[in-house]
Amino acid sequence: MSKFAPHRRGTNAPRATSSTVCQKCLGTGHFTYECKGSRPYISRPSRTEQLEKPKLAEKMREKLAIAGPGPAPGSSSAAAKGTADKILEHKEKEREREKKRTRRCVFIYMGCAFTRRTWN
Repeated sequence: MSKFAPHRRGTNAPRATSSTVCQKCLGTGHFTYECKGSRPYISRPSRTEQLEKPKLAEKMREKLAIAGPGPAPGSSSAAAKGTADKILEHKEKEREREKKRTRRCVFIYMGCAFTRRTWN
């Protein structure tokens, strides 16, 4: 095989499946960058209307829950509940460990400079 002859290279481009949803036209079977369709207008109530009429907000949540694969906004999943509390608790424990470590530090005068020694 000559290194100067043109070679045919395989394509590693991903293939869209029938379940692939385009974010632009909301159609299936192609990616957004391949889309030739136009973006449909989806009317949504304004934030003021949602606050004045809670039923509108509930309707939008239902639509999003049906249409979208992710959780509806405003709803909390059981897996995500308490995640922030766990992170904060872990960070607080780290701070406590660091405080204990610095309490054990002894500053020893050596010559004209202070050196810090830590005993664990």
